[in-house]
This record gives sequence, C-alpha cells and structure tokens, in this order.
Amino acid sequence: MSHISTLAIRAHFPEKQSKAFCDYATDVAFLWSRYIFTRRVGKQQYGYCTHCRAEYETIGLKHGYETTCPGCKSLCAVRSSGMGRKSMVDEVYFIWYNRSTINPKGITARGVYGIRDYRDDYHKTETIFTEKALYLFEPGQSIMHHVPYLYFSSYTGAIYIGDMEPSKNVRSVTKNGHMANIKHFCSFESIKEAVQGTPFQYSTWESYEDGDMVNFFSLYSLYPCIEYLTKLGMGGLVDAKLNGHKTYGAINWKGKTPDKILRLNKKEINALRAPGIDVDPLLLRLFHISKKDGSNLTIEELSAINNSIGDYGFGDLQKALKCTTLKKITHYINKQCTKKEMDRHNKRQAISTWNDYIADCVTLGFDLTNEVVMFPSNLHAAHQNTIKQVKVKEDIALQARMAARVKSLEKMKFEANGLMIRAAIDSKELIAEGKALQHCVGNYAESYAKGKTDLFVIRKVDEPDKPFFTMEIRDGSIAQCRGLKNCSPTQDVKAFIDLFTSKKLLTKKRTRVLVNMNQEAAI
Repeated sequence: MSHISTLAIRAHFPEKQSKAFCDYATDVAFLWSRYIFTRRVGKQQYGYCTHCRAEYETIGLKHGYETTCPGCKSLCAVRSSGMGRKSMVDEVYFIWYNRSTINPKGITARGVYGIRDYRDDYHKTETIFTEKALYLFEPGQSIMHHVPYLYFSSYTGAIYIGDMEPSKNVRSVTKNGHMANIKHFCSFESIKEAVQGTPFQYSTWESYEDGDMVNFFSLYSLYPCIEYLTKLGMGGLVDAKLNGHKTYGAINWKGKTPDKILRLNKKEINALRAPGIDVDPLLLRLFHISKKDGSNLTIEELSAINNSIGDYGFGDLQKALKCTTLKKITHYINKQCTKKEMDRHNKRQAISTWNDYIADCVTLGFDLTNEVVMFPSNLHAAHQNTIKQVKVKEDIALQARMAARVKSLEKMKFEANGLMIRAAIDSKELIAEGKALQHCVGNYAESYAKGKTDLFVIRKVDEPDKPFFTMEIRDGSIAQCRGLKNCSPTQDVKAFIDLFTSKKLLTKKRTRVLVNMNQEAAI
C-alpha cells in the first residue's frame, strides 16, 4: 500500500465537478427520486414537482402511482403530502471516473454518497453530496482513500462523517457495508472518457460486469496480462480473480506474453480455445497436471473432469494424484461409477471413497505398488472390507492398552464384608456394565485405555460376574460411584468404599481422601 497522503491523491482530481458529473447525479443516480406531492385546497388538488420545483393544479392523482409532471415532463412518483413521510429519506452512492490531472497514464474514481430528506418541508429539500472514497489507478499501483465512518442519522437529520484515510486494500464499498444496502450506480460513460489515451484504454474493461469497476481497474493496474487473457477468450480466468475465487496457481499473472501467462505453448493454447470450452482456473490447472504426468488428455476429457469434480472435489483429486496419474484415476473412477453400488453421477464422491480406501490400505500395510491392490475391481466392496479390518486393528490396539491398564491396577483389588472391587477388564465388560446398570460407563473405554481415568467394578463376592456398582477414580480420588439407573451407593456400599479408601487410596502421610458420595455427577 502506498503512503500517499489524501492531499496528494486529491491533486489527481479536477478541482471542480463538471456539468456532466452534476447531470449524472441528477438524471441517473437520483432519477428515481422525483416526486409530485399532492395537497388539497377545498376540492382542488395541487401537485408540487420536486424536480422542477413548480406547483400545478392537478386532477385525481393517487398516492403510490406514477405520473408525468406537466411542467418538466419527468416521470414522478405521486405522494400525498400528508402520508408516509416519517422515514422518507432517499440515499444513493455512485462512482464517477476522470483522467488523472497529474499522470497522463493514470485514472481516478470518486465515490459519492448522496442524500435527499423529504420528511420536513419537501419544498426545501436539497441534495447533499459527500465523498465516501477516492481512487487512483496507475500502471503498477492502485490507491484508495476512504471515509470509514459515514452515516445519516434519521434522528438528527444530519450526516456524520469521519476523516478520509488510506485503505489497506483497494476495494468497492458497494460489496458490503452501508453502501451495499442503498441504490448504487457507476457512470460507464465517464470511464470511456477517462481511459482515452491511457494504458487503461486497452484493458478490456467493457467485457466485465464488476459493479463500480474499481476492483477491475485495481487488478489491471497490477496485472495488465488481463488484456491478453480477455482477447484470448479466457475471461473466466479474470472473473475468478476478480471475485476472489481459487486460481490454483495456474496463471502467471505477471507474465508478459500468452505463453508465459498460461505456461503453455502456442499449440496448447489453441487447444484450450476450442469452441464450446469455457476456460476457468481449474481447467487450466488440470491441463498442466495432464501435461506434467504424461496423461496428455484431450481438452474435452479435461473439461469433463472439471465439470464432474468442481472446486470442492479438487482437494480429493490432488490426494489421489499422489498415487497415480490423472489419466489412470480418471479411467478407474469412470469405470467404478458404472457399478450399481456407486452413484454414476457423483465422481467427486467416488474419488473421495478411493482416497479413503487408499488411506485404509496404508494403515493396514497393504502393498500399493500392486495394481490389484491400488485399483480393486469393485471399489465399494474393497472399501467396506478395509473399513472392517481397520476397525479390528483399532480394537486390538485398544484392548492391548486396556489389558496393560488392568495389570497396572491389579494392586487395587480389594475384598471385605461380602463385597469386592477390581479394575474393569475390557471394553466389552464396560459396555455390559453400562447396559445392565443403565448408565454410560461404556463411553469411558477410550479414556480408560489411555490412562486418563481409572474404572472399577464393585461386585458381591457370591455374585462376582453380576454388575452391582461402578466406580471412577481420577487423580487418586473417587470421582463418582453409581449403581442401577445412576443411583448413589447404599449404606453398606458406602462403608465398603470407606474401608477401600483407607486401605488403598490414602497417601503415605495417611491423609484421608474426601469423598462426596452424593455428588451430582453421574456415570
């Protein structure tokens, strides 16, 4: 961002507004804001035109309809002077372009906020204009100064405005914020006149519908290759850049010639320009990939891939391309989408499924250099198989960790007064425990296996396999103990837990662990 001052940027603008500027403000930006306000004196109706500021005798004009002013011939909206003016304030924002008065290669744009307040005496309504933004576009740079704090208060009837200051990024204020919510205009006639004799004359700006065009001229200031791209019929690449979409690094925006810009030779560029082919950044990126990995797919084939995966599917395609070529993955996915288990219209999902399958193969240690493994004849069936195998492998790992935990907690096993306590054996026991006692201890299995918590089961000695109470110990303290339907321990169970605590949980200093057996937490 240039550090040019507001005073310095103003030097590029004409000191006085031209008649054309004033006419545009009145006849275009505020054209819709012309009214005939009616009133009655006895049986006679009178209409006052806000444009020619004259009053005429009228007949039968109805509120909410349109009519032509008998004096200035303007098309005006009819408003009854005694109805609905409590919030009648018209606002507009428009952009006007000029050639720089200092740099013959530069152009300027002025963003103007205008307001008309009809709430009081409509005979005295004036149009008030305030500068919202100033732009300077020169080859190699674009600058924006703006007023970030500008609004009209319907309460006071005044415009509140802050200081003009540099903006970090050149942008249109009609894309978001207050100016996006009011009527906004851009004078394209002023652009035609402003660009004459400057490098911007050849920018092909006429080919783009970009609101007030400030984003376009800002982009062209930095990347004049836009002219080449447009004339080559590849305006889709420019549109993507203008709208902030992904360009996939496919375009060398600082290139000086078509081959440098597109990173393609003349023959390849001509292939891209085939009739009926809309070139966007993803298609160009696919062209580069196909060329680099030796797939050498036709532009029609690449276009079909582009249309089937879209922007959202490119990430999955990139993952797939780490394992194979674009041609192979395209052929394989097309074949898989003919099978009944797959959605033939959703190739993007098929690529995602293939990536998941490959990830499972890596987890399971399968040999992906074997094409039979890499490209199974039925992807859906193969993926379902790997999902099951990965689940088994994960379960085995979990059980191994849980077995190690049980062994480390063996010393906590305790028996007294017809009750016993021991560590939970495995996830199956935890699930069965939760099911029998109707609580959710089964969800704690992974935390238990990782050592984040300790889980114990309390049994009656004469019924060692029947769930009775479940206890959680965390950081050496009893966190909770729950029985059927999350009930609290009975008196005999409390006594047993106290004994267990004194024998197993007290520190070397014999500091008793405080246990609140009636806490609200529940397994």
